[in-house]
Order: sequence, then structure tokens, then C-alpha cells
Amino acid sequence: MSRTLRDPAMTMQRKYDRLARGEFFEPVVTVAAAYVAAAMPDAAATEGEYWALSCLPGTTPGRLSALTMRATDIVVIYQVIPKTPGSPVDALMIVERSALESGFGGRAKAARKYRHLHFEDSTYYGAGEDQMMVRGPYDEIAAVLGNPVVAEAAAALASRVMGSGRTLFARGHNRILADHALGRA
Repeated sequence: MSRTLRDPAMTMQRKYDRLARGEFFEPVVTVAAAYVAAAMPDAAATEGEYWALSCLPGTTPGRLSALTMRATDIVVIYQVIPKTPGSPVDALMIVERSALESGFGGRAKAARKYRHLHFEDSTYYGAGEDQMMVRGPYDEIAAVLGNPVVAEAAAALASRVMGSGRTLFARGHNRILADHALGRA
């Protein structure tokens, strides 16, 4: 049987190759690797079943990748459109609001400490009521995941969402890109 353009393995490889050849590969891998390391202690064992990492999904203009748990995009890495001065790539992640606010002593303190990031209420479907969006330049998002408070808030939400069931987007999981996020490539 010959492989066609509709073959999922070929599509996965083609999208990965397109991302890997361009300027956005490093930002995507940087954010995905930082999130996986900070928020998912057993990421390799749950990959493709409880979380999926997309590569150049066609769902939203400018979207480069999304890490999805259940039905929720927990991390989104996207090209700023129109491009703005500075980083052409931003990212957002959904974290547990109560853990973040209690760890920093409030949202305002987190915002003062990380001036290039925005800490906002969010209502993403499937993430529950105790959630907050953190968004900003991709390198700042990756760096803030090194803060134990943010890592705990990310891990708490990830655990809760993955605990509610398998990802609904396993078909869109790009194992080749995930190899980079997991440090296997």
C-alpha cells in the first residue's frame, strides 16, 4: 500500500520538518520542554494518552504548537500576529490560581516580580474554576517555569486535568516534536 499525503505519519513528519527548518522551532521546544520538566513528573509515561503536543496545527492562525490535556489547551505557543518588536513568539499556560496566588502572596506580587508576564483569570473549558492564565514572551514563560511556585501551580493543574481522563486530541500528537520536549532527541 502506498503512503498518501493523508497518511498521519507523513503529515506528522511533514509538519515537524517544516517547523524544524524555521525560526520557531527553538521557541516551541524551549517552552514545551520547560513545561514538561516543571509540571509533569511522569511525562514520558503519559505522553500521547493523557497529553498531546501538536505541531503547526491548522486550527488558529499563528499557532505553532499546543500541549493539550483532556479537551484543554494547557500551553499554547504562537507567533504574534502582527509581529511586534522584541520576541515574535509568545506563549500562554494555564495554572492553578490558588497555588500561584498563595505561593506569591497574591497575583499583584507575581506580576511585580515578572513584569513581562500577564497573570489573568481564565475560563478554559475543562480546567475547572481554579485556573489562571500566564502569558507573555516565550522565553519569559520558559524561565518562569523554573520558579518553584509557578512549577507547583502548573503541576497542580496538570495533575487535576490529566486525572479527569485521557486527552481527546491524541490523534494530533506529534511524537517527533515530543521527543525534543522530553529530551529524547
